[in-house]
Amino acid sequence: MKYQIATAVFLFASLSSVTSEAKDQTTQHQRYYAAYEKIVENINRTHENADVTLLAANQFADEDWVSPERFQERALKRLKPLRVQTSLEWDSERTLERTERGNDVRIIGNFETELLEQSKRQRLSDVFSMTSLAIDGGKWTQTGFSGTPIDALQTMVVTVSGIYAKQGILTRHHITKEYHCSWYGEIYY
Repeated sequence: MKYQIATAVFLFASLSSVTSEAKDQTTQHQRYYAAYEKIVENINRTHENADVTLLAANQFADEDWVSPERFQERALKRLKPLRVQTSLEWDSERTLERTERGNDVRIIGNFETELLEQSKRQRLSDVFSMTSLAIDGGKWTQTGFSGTPIDALQTMVVTVSGIYAKQGILTRHHITKEYHCSWYGEIYY
């Protein structure tokens, strides 16, 4: 009987410390989240065109809970343009891709070209599709794209818009890239 009581007391004491640690962590997360809200509010107020949003606390991963100073560094870094990997897709079998390390988002373009009879030269005539996705552990939601031809239809300026969420921070981005068409219809960037 003494053994059972001692075991029960030991288990209760162990559970008490776990419960206490969980309460301490919850309290720290609440303090951090309040500080994060102030940081985001200050960034949006003091930086022109800033559009930073704080994700809900329950959407934070464990590694997202960092000191307010580190969070501010992350939030300010997100004001800079995203690093983009560009790809071209001709059909389901052929893709041209320029791979670079440390990118945030991958953009895949699919274009149509046409032959100009007068000059016997190809030109960009349309953007079939622009798709994009996060490639670094963040979450990217594409909200739209547009293409504007320039340089006598030899270049297409494409803007892909979307929302990027990572490390508890949500930002809106408009990524602009130029795609070019050679005399023979080859598309490159």
